Amino acid sequence: MTPCPTCGRELGPHARFCGSCGTPVAQQPQPQQPLPPEPQTIPQPTQYPPPVQSRHSAPRSLLLPIVAGVAVLALATTGVVVFLLPRSTSEAQPPATTSSAPTTTTTFTTTVTTTTETTTTTTPRPPTESDLQEQARADHDTVETLVGQWVPQISSKKPGLVVNGVQFGYPEIMADYQSLKARFPQAVLLNSNDYTNFSGKDFWVTVQATTFGTADEANAWCDQQGFATDDCYASRLMHTGGPAGNSKTR
Repeated sequence: MTPCPTCGRELGPHARFCGSCGTPVAQQPQPQQPLPPEPQTIPQPTQYPPPVQSRHSAPRSLLLPIVAGVAVLALATTGVVVFLLPRSTSEAQPPATTSSAPTTTTTFTTTVTTTTETTTTTTPRPPTESDLQEQARADHDTVETLVGQWVPQISSKKPGLVVNGVQFGYPEIMADYQSLKARFPQAVLLNSNDYTNFSGKDFWVTVQATTFGTADEANAWCDQQGFATDDCYASRLMHTGGPAGNSKTR
């Protein structure tokens, strides 16, 4: 029993306040009774039935050597197989044959020929009297077909002659002939010393190799070509006689 802390009255074990003075009573914890320990189970060893001994089983003293012999034989067999396997594999494969294709080496020899061209610049020499003579010889046969007939005389030059302010020499005479030849392809060159109808000597004369029946017809051709009066007139080539009657001016 527990007394009331205020009035001392005995209180019941489960009273929450005093029934006399009404003082609340604090609850006292009740001591817990210890639980009885659980019984422990001790495991029991498993019981196996005793092995049955065969009536024909060999004693252990004989089994050990037999097992050891079998193991040694197995190891030896394995070694032989391992040793022979690479050899049999290598013998089964045919040896690799290396074939070398024939190699043909062609050597080309290139010959380089260097040609050095030498350019020689030559200054053309001016025409000389020999060049005029050579041209007259080339035209001689044509000139001979004109003898005794009227032809237009289109030029007459000699070295030292001055015409229109130009003094003629052999180069100028050759240039004058070539210029007329380019204009009149039938023009031919002759020397006045070879024919008697010319009064002057050493003249290089150019005539048109076209014959006419009269002097007037020859002069008409000069008019048609636009020559000046003194540059073209009728002339008749002769090997006999003289100048008289063998020329007619315009």
